[in-house]
Amino acid sequence: MPSRIKVTDTADYISKAAPEAQPILQQLADLIQTELPTAEPKIKWNLPFWNLGKQYVSVAGYKAHVSLSLSEDLTDELLAAAKAQGYATGQKRLNVGLDQAVPVPLVKSVLALLK
Repeated sequence: MPSRIKVTDTADYISKAAPEAQPILQQLADLIQTELPTAEPKIKWNLPFWNLGKQYVSVAGYKAHVSLSLSEDLTDELLAAAKAQGYATGQKRLNVGLDQAVPVPLVKSVLALLK
């Protein structure tokens, strides 16, 4: 989603994202809700966020990928695992290309940083 269209909740955000990004966004949202059941869903900056006290996780759809972003730094081990599996990362994010499958075990390990 190149521009930040006003959204009301996660489902609304996913429905307005590029069609190629929607299944990835939905799978990430489902994983977040399953792995972090006490996380409180919110919309901030027209993006889906889940708050856990002062920690958070968010998802965002872009032209070529979907990002899973955290308030915590990814560990060196997680960064290496993501790179070895062909996924782009940043200090606090994991990117899933629109042509890639969601790396479920890796995402679960990333989300475990917030537990």
